[in-house]
Order: sequence, then structure tokens, then C-alpha cells
Amino acid sequence: MPEHTELDAKHMVETLLRQRQLHAPVTEPSFTDMEKSVDRIHRAVSCREHVAIFGDYDCDGITATALLVRYFNRRGMNPLVRLPHRERDGYGLSSAIIDEFIQSKVTLLITVDNGISALQEVALATQGGMDVIVTDHHALGEGVPNAYAILHPALAGANEPHPSGAGVAYLLVQALEAGPWQEQAEDCVLAMCGTVADLVGLRGFNRQLVSQGLSALEKVTGEPLALLRESTKARTSTDIAFRIAPRINAAGRMGEPDLALKALLSGGDAIAEIEELNTKRQQLSRDLYEDAVVRVDFRSPLLFAADENYPNGMIGLVAGRLTEASGKPSCVVGIRGTECTASLRSPACYSVVEGLQRCSDLLTRFGGHAQAAGCNFPLSALEELQDRLKADIEERTCDEDLLPTIQVDALLSPHHISLDLCNAIDTLEPFGAGNAEPRFLLQSVLLGDVRRVGTDGAHLQCTVAGTKAVGFGLGMKDIRTGIPFDIICCVQKNHWNGNTQPQLLIEDMRATKTEAIHVPAATKVAV
Repeated sequence: MPEHTELDAKHMVETLLRQRQLHAPVTEPSFTDMEKSVDRIHRAVSCREHVAIFGDYDCDGITATALLVRYFNRRGMNPLVRLPHRERDGYGLSSAIIDEFIQSKVTLLITVDNGISALQEVALATQGGMDVIVTDHHALGEGVPNAYAILHPALAGANEPHPSGAGVAYLLVQALEAGPWQEQAEDCVLAMCGTVADLVGLRGFNRQLVSQGLSALEKVTGEPLALLRESTKARTSTDIAFRIAPRINAAGRMGEPDLALKALLSGGDAIAEIEELNTKRQQLSRDLYEDAVVRVDFRSPLLFAADENYPNGMIGLVAGRLTEASGKPSCVVGIRGTECTASLRSPACYSVVEGLQRCSDLLTRFGGHAQAAGCNFPLSALEELQDRLKADIEERTCDEDLLPTIQVDALLSPHHISLDLCNAIDTLEPFGAGNAEPRFLLQSVLLGDVRRVGTDGAHLQCTVAGTKAVGFGLGMKDIRTGIPFDIICCVQKNHWNGNTQPQLLIEDMRATKTEAIHVPAATKVAV
């Protein structure tokens, strides 16, 4: 092995640290209304008030809810908890839900991962005798609710990327506890799961929180989190994103989000139940995606599909897969009578939440982030919304923006794939939004020991210069012996029978062409 391999690996890591600003000092968000929120909650605990927590049906909202429930439980209180049902309630507060709280004589309402756009609903709650503390991180609208207190990173002038809903809730619990607390490790794990699941950028405070949460995950010993860890074999941020978060989300997508909350708070059979729901969700997701692919026009700048049989809990997953496959914004709509619920996804070149803002006269409600948003609107506006979003995308993007792309971090020679490189890559963890696992381009390599594995030979298994390689979903590629290929891959560790060796995870490949592929010189490693 050449002597310069370790040095090049270190250079690559240092370059990515600079490019991704992973070395920047961590500044913990400071909220103007934090002291006011803490004092009000302490008063509610002291007077044993009737407290309600209103969350969301996704992993970020459920973990945020669990954080606050656990805080009150430690104080001997059982707050009223309400998680919205996707089909019956939709996203966020509604007047009907506020009426429930009024009937229950709630005096303090805390929202988690929602509430910043609920101007009318917060006003109704206030009129009904409640103080409302809003904790949220979603995009700001034209106004903010007249709440007792608001904890929102944008209003606090926090550095981007902002924390997730669970991140904001964790900061509130941290302020409430005013020092280390007995269940801090478990709370940190919950905040970490919500942060990873909500795809907020893993830099600054978010990166620190996820790193601490992963360390805490290794140490927790009791149910339910230790059981969830062992049942999913989750150890890394990638495991959280693809094993734990989908199970928590499955409850809200396929049934009642309260089941996921029960799994996080109590464990037991609920953990097995959310795993079973996730298995069903995977199959339904595949079926719905295949249906949507037939409906959409891939020549359009907007991939648009609508149907009465699209469940509200699944449209976001379908939209995400359409955007990933096409490189274009997508909008998938579930129709219920005369009302529609839509989920939108987009590549970085276009902000779907800003696009919805420009179409807000057609919508009854909307919200979300730049690359993932949702809205509700009457069926009568379906065609006009499609046309206006399409025109808006055409105005703000060009054809080159709307192509499926994979970002390559470095050009790599297969002869320099080593455990030293794997160890260097490990220092960039945790991986996630804003800090993707490094991808390498290997040019003109020959594949050996080629096999198709898995159901119907869907996956590819081979070797590259003696290193094992796996390509999920690439089993149908035309691989001919002796033909060189360019491959894009990640370099990972493979642990098997007590041995650890490098392994390539192939993301895409093509037969080598005569023209060279340009990779910035600053990122080349061990060429």
C-alpha cells in the first residue's frame, strides 16, 4: 500500500470539513421567550394545572412530544396529549381540537413541531382561557400567533441550519431542568432521532446534538429505547434515518400516531407493532409509486399525480421517490370528496414552500420547508394549482437544474481503498442532510465476481480491485465481462465473522465513455 494513502485520506477529510463548515464553532440557539416559557411551565407544575401538549404525526413531532411528556412525568404530572390523525385532523391545530382542550379545561397548551402558522387557533385558545406556548421550526408566514410565548429559531435569529421540532423541545427541557438530569441520555436520544428524521442540516448545533445522541444511544440500558435499538440494530445516523425513523413514522402514516408515542414512552408490544406497520408501509409505498409513475409526465418541470386512492400518510413518500428519480419538483395529491391534501418535494434548485406562498390564494392551508411542504385546497383548484406551480418552476429554474444528479466529492483510485480511508471518513460522522456520506468516482474499473442477488436478482454483488462491492437495485444493469465502468460509490466498513474490511456501496454506474468526467482538483484523493 503506498505510503501517501493515509495523508491523502486526511487531506480529503480536512477539505470536506472546510467545505461543509463542520469545524465551525457551535452556537446553541438562544430564544427570547425561553425564560418566560420556563417560568410559566414551572408555575403550571407548582399549581398542578391541567396542561395539554399538541404534537404532530411524524417522527420529529412524536419525539418532541415524548420529550415534554417525560418532563412532566418526572414532576408527577400526566398532561393531556393530542397527536393529530392525518386523515381525520390533518396537520396542525384546528378549531375542533381547540374546542377539545376548552372542554377539558386546559389552562396551558404547549405545541411542539407546529403552531407558528396557527394564528386563528391560538387566538381561540386564548379566548378559551389558555396560555399557549408555541415551539416550532417551520417556515414563518406573514404573521405569528399572539401566543403567551413563542420558541422559534427564526424569530430568535438563530444560525442556520435551525434545529428540528425535537431539537427545540430538547432545548426547552434543558432550560426547564436547569442542569444535568437523570434521564438526560434518553431525552438526548429522542431529540437526535427527531433531528435526523426531519432532514434538518447536520451542522452546528444539530451536528452536536446528533453526535451526543448517538453516544447516548450506545449507553441506554432500559426499555423502551434500548429495546428499539436492539430490534433495529441501529448504531449510526444512517441507521436512525432508515431503520428507526420509518418505524415511528409508520404509525402516523398507516394508523394512529399515538402507537409510536406509546412505543417511545413504554416500549413493550408497541415496538413490535410499529415494526409490523412499517413492513406494510414499505409494500404500500412501492405499489403507490408504481401507480404514480404511470400517471406523471416526466417531460414536465413538475411531476403531478392525484387520485382518490392516495392515502394522506403516503403521498409524501411517493413525492420524495418521484423527485429522487427525476431531479424535478413533485406534487402528489390525495382527493377526499371536494377537498385535497398534497405533499410536495423538490431538489435544492427550487423552494416548494415559497412556490406555495405564491399560490396561497388557492390554498386553505400550507406549510413546510424549502424541499418538503404540504398543503390543503378545494378540488375545484386542482388544475389551476398544477398549472401555476408548473409556470412558477419554469420561471425560476432552467432545464439543467431539473436533472437527476449525484454529487461526487472526490475522484478515487481503487488501489487506495483501505481501512485508513474508512477511518478517515468515520471522522465526518454523523451523516445526514447537509453532511452526506462522501461519494467517490472510480473511473474505468473492471468488475469481478459479478452476481445478481436478492429477490428476482434485483441487486448487484461484485468486486472492484479485490474489494467487495454491492449495488442495491442495480441487478438489472448490463454488466459484460471485460468492459470498464465508471462507478459512483461510498466506501464503508464491512464487519463479518470478526473481520473488518472496506466495502463499496455502489449508487450508480455506467460503461466508461471516452470523454473524461470533470472533478474539481481540490477534491481529488489518491489518484
